[in-house]
Amino acid sequence: MPKLTSRRRLPAFRTDAEERSFWEMHKPGDYVQDRRQERVQVSSKFRERVKERKKNLTLRMEPSRVREIKAVAEEFGVPYQTLMRMWIIERLRKVRAG
Repeated sequence: MPKLTSRRRLPAFRTDAEERSFWEMHKPGDYVQDRRQERVQVSSKFRERVKERKKNLTLRMEPSRVREIKAVAEEFGVPYQTLMRMWIIERLRKVRAG
């Protein structure tokens, strides 16, 4: 027979670091309560962005740079490819803004 666990209340976190350390020690399943589904409206502009498929891109870089990027990405808690994509998009927005 499966073990029943009681649901717990999620504490209020003062900082991101505090929340991060909490989740390193706890399982999300113990804090998820049965909830009703909610209807969400999403803008058509957002839907188009989601539908757009990403294209693979090959970028040659020195291994030392890749290690550096991976270290920074780990600090931010994101995959290094995601961080690189974020940086490229950020720079494109700055260039377009003038």
